[in-house]
Amino acid sequence: MMEQPLSCKECFAKSHMGAKHLTKKTSKCIQVDMDLEEEPSSGKRSSQDILDPMEATTTSPSSEHLRSCQLPTAHATPREFPSLPMLRLPLSPLPPPPSPPLMKATSLCNKALPSCSVEGSTKAQRPMLKMKPFNWQTLPLDATKSGRSLWTSAVTNGDEAIEPDYISIERLFCVSQASQQEKTELRLKKPKEISFVDRKKSLHLNIVLKQFKCSNQQIADMIWKGDRSMFDEETLKNLMKLLPKNHEIERMKAFKGEKAKLGNADQFYLCLLEVPSYHLRIEGMLICTETNIMLDLLWPKAKLVRAAAETLLTNRRLPLFCQLILKVGNFLNYGRHSGNAGGFRISTLLKLTETRANKNSITLLHHILEEVEKKHRDLLQLPSDLECVSKAAGINVKEMQVEVEGLLKKLLEIEQKIFSSKDDVKVQFGKSIKDSINASKELGEEMNALVEKKAELADYLCEDRNTHSLDDLFNTMKTFRDLFIKVLKENQDRREQVVKAEKRKNLLEEGEAAKRRKHC
Repeated sequence: MMEQPLSCKECFAKSHMGAKHLTKKTSKCIQVDMDLEEEPSSGKRSSQDILDPMEATTTSPSSEHLRSCQLPTAHATPREFPSLPMLRLPLSPLPPPPSPPLMKATSLCNKALPSCSVEGSTKAQRPMLKMKPFNWQTLPLDATKSGRSLWTSAVTNGDEAIEPDYISIERLFCVSQASQQEKTELRLKKPKEISFVDRKKSLHLNIVLKQFKCSNQQIADMIWKGDRSMFDEETLKNLMKLLPKNHEIERMKAFKGEKAKLGNADQFYLCLLEVPSYHLRIEGMLICTETNIMLDLLWPKAKLVRAAAETLLTNRRLPLFCQLILKVGNFLNYGRHSGNAGGFRISTLLKLTETRANKNSITLLHHILEEVEKKHRDLLQLPSDLECVSKAAGINVKEMQVEVEGLLKKLLEIEQKIFSSKDDVKVQFGKSIKDSINASKELGEEMNALVEKKAELADYLCEDRNTHSLDDLFNTMKTFRDLFIKVLKENQDRREQVVKAEKRKNLLEEGEAAKRRKHC
């Protein structure tokens, strides 16, 4: 009797019984691998045709046997096999091959940047676009590789290098095409200049040179000749500040290239270096210009101060008015410790508006000026006499004296430099410096005369010479003059208002009288 074939489940159950027993029981199993390969993939399968995945994975040692363990029917001959249903086993997927380190990053980089380096992070990646510069201070390569440092610790510790996102960096920090085109046009229009002068200094010097509207050589020639027709004080001061330094001079003299490639400031310096004693010439031009300006400014002030002092010393109306104030003050202070005074300080004139009368808006000065208008009308000309004194207010005599002394000191120093020079500077500036010194000395003598006038005024006004100040005196007289004019106008306005009120009153009375006559 023919032995019954084993089912798949029986074969699976006995798969662990040993290799010998398994071989006997499965000797008549049919190999169906070739049939599975030839069967069309479009054939439908039922759930019974597919093995349990868990079974397939669990019986992995005999999985090849299980795939071929579907038995033929009982009526089949040993050499004739009926068609079997399709058997497919779920195969576990093969693990992917191991990828080299940084394969993904380098592939992305190679797609966007064909010339990127993949040998390591020490080589710089080359972008496809022009990038914006990053201003930094680099270290020498030898310094970073010698010994243990921040730049060698990562390699020593075996840490994996971190690659930046080159694509996003290139997108964010590339130079736009528009700006590249503008810079290209600028480069085409204006060649790159060579300059040995600091950029800020060069900018300021170019601003000064543009004021002349002539070539650098013409400016240098004017300095050589001492021609001050196109130079003002501010320009000369700026030139003195912007003169070339020793290291700049050495670099420009050592330059062997084309002079036309140098910047405008460098070309001006080269023209200036051809002028002998250019520093002394500019300094001489400046001191002469400053002297003329200062003399033109200080002489009128000195003359005005002298005239104001002479006015206070010789004016006859001011003593009369002060005598009137003295009498009124002694009358008001009768019986007090401040009464029976023989005089008062000149600043008392400003206190006349602080004493108020019983009527509104009436002060002691209002009342005194009303008396002056009635009985002493000549004193009404006092503001006109004090006009020059009012103009002298605000002039600081001490500062004027310091400026004159400083100017004379500078002139004497430059005179010594000029006369010790071997160039033609002595001939060029000798006479001008001499004239400036003489004019400054003359102004200094005028200032000394004002000091004497100050002492004379202190004695005249019974003030202390040490504390008396012409500035305070002139300011006091200006304020008093303004009050005098203001109170005169207020008295005039008040009288006009009284007259207008009287006219209105008369008109009202005439109107009432006319109404009464009509009723009668």
